[in-house]
Amino acid sequence: MLRIRFVTEEFAPNQTVLLRWGPNWGLDRGGVFADGAWNFDLDEAAFPDGIEFKFLLAPDRWMTGPNLTLTRGELTGIHDYAWPLVTFPPATELITEHGVIPQRFFIRNLDPNHEYDVIVVGSGLGGGLLASRLAGLGADVLVLEAGSYLFPTHVGNLPRRLHIGQFDKHIWSLWGDFRVVNYVNAPGSTFAGGQAFNLGGRSVFWGGLIPRQSEWELASWPDSVRRYLLSGGYDDAETALNRVPAQSGPFQDSSRTRLEADLPGFQAENAPVALQYAGATSLAIPAGLFSTADLLLEDRLLDDPGHQKPTINLNVAVWSVSPDRANPARVTGVTGWDLLAQAQRSFRARAVVLAAGTIESAKIALQSGLADPTNTIGRGLTDHTIRYRHFTLPPGSPLASATDSAKVLLRHPSANTTTHAFDIVVELGADFNQGRYIDPAHLARERATRAGWTLCEVVFMYYADLNAQNGLAVTGNPADDAIVTVRPTLPPAALLTEADTLAHNLLAAINAEPILGEGGGLNLQDALLGGVAHEVGTLRMTDDNTGVVDENLKFLAYENLYACDNSVFPASPAANPSLTTAALALRLGDHLAMR
Repeated sequence: MLRIRFVTEEFAPNQTVLLRWGPNWGLDRGGVFADGAWNFDLDEAAFPDGIEFKFLLAPDRWMTGPNLTLTRGELTGIHDYAWPLVTFPPATELITEHGVIPQRFFIRNLDPNHEYDVIVVGSGLGGGLLASRLAGLGADVLVLEAGSYLFPTHVGNLPRRLHIGQFDKHIWSLWGDFRVVNYVNAPGSTFAGGQAFNLGGRSVFWGGLIPRQSEWELASWPDSVRRYLLSGGYDDAETALNRVPAQSGPFQDSSRTRLEADLPGFQAENAPVALQYAGATSLAIPAGLFSTADLLLEDRLLDDPGHQKPTINLNVAVWSVSPDRANPARVTGVTGWDLLAQAQRSFRARAVVLAAGTIESAKIALQSGLADPTNTIGRGLTDHTIRYRHFTLPPGSPLASATDSAKVLLRHPSANTTTHAFDIVVELGADFNQGRYIDPAHLARERATRAGWTLCEVVFMYYADLNAQNGLAVTGNPADDAIVTVRPTLPPAALLTEADTLAHNLLAAINAEPILGEGGGLNLQDALLGGVAHEVGTLRMTDDNTGVVDENLKFLAYENLYACDNSVFPASPAANPSLTTAALALRLGDHLAMR
């Protein structure tokens, strides 16, 4: 008997994997998921000349790349296939669900005549925090989210998938299952990002890292915004996100000290992360990674006379902003498509905020034919360079531990846009420092398999100015994907060389070794553009009327239209952008509440 196995956790039984083979490619063989793999049993006698085959996700999502083959002499026993040999194109359709929980807790209001104080398009970190802030200040807020209610919380708070003995960062384990690609690349474009169309947006799938931007990273920002962030805005955002440094303790402290010694000139701090609540084991950061799915559900469940419950309409894809025919400097609301009723909907408000993400917010703006006095809507779409290396530490290495983890952020005190212009994040025990639930029996097997080895990661994130060659276009049909042009915005060669040298010296000093099955040895490798949703700049903010929105995030040509997500960044910082987006959302909420 011939058994072909597709070893995967990304496409576990929540999806169906099929096998097809040539020469006719018309017959499906269903698989059985067991022992971490899809199993296909075939009669080798049916293939006297060998077999040429491919896996596909039902009904017709074929694996990418060339066909797989087994020769006549290989048609016995078990044959395993896994990533990166087997990959699939990402989903391009929205996941639409309407179960009992959203029906009960997110009761939709489809009244086209109700005028809200504010409509917020998108429920991610910017939109979700903004809506919550406004509701807390007593505003009548409508949140329009194209996606469904997938999870009540961040995926890192759910039971984890555990690859015994392998490098496995729990917080990303479901991203491949639920991300959507709602764009197409123009010729020459290399963007490989994904979008989260669901309650909470990308905040359901992010890593929780919330570093502040340093003052030098804010040099191109409006002066009033820069002063706000550095003189209290970041404090407010950290409070809203329940900032908690990486878990203190002997291993975290000794790791920080050792890394400063091995990366001379760089200053180390416990990496700050955003949490929903505290509580931890020795193998985990305090439990409850933050997401706006949590936050908005809490707002809906809160009974407080001073807190207005936000209205949240899921499964409504906004197409365009509605102009005020009596006053071209104002908008009256938005128009979109109800994915449940398959009907067009319109909603009215005294102010509208686009918070659907760097691509979607710009797409809506372009589809709306908004006045664009500076001709910059959709231009400058930029993702900064990220380089990383997974590695492992043998027992006895200076930073190895079989029972503890550490997460450290390093920056150079004399950094500027051209010198030391990157952040370094080092995670030791990177497969265990995030996520809550680990079955004790599985953990015992994991420790025994690893035999005391520690799985780790080092990441370099670079600053980048907006790339004028990059941008976004639309076809005019709101159902079509946006067309993006995203090319790498490379740091100066000296910065790349500096990072290579730092990484080499660090990994040599701590006796690091490669991860089994990963190519590249211990050399840094480039992350895919868009891979961690740090793209910025399509609705850039300025204070001199040369961008799309002003220092209050208001569109230059409109009195009551705003943007609040990564699209408004006038540069791509080295720091993860999440804390800055959170601070901007809180500031905009206060600004709108005073109008």
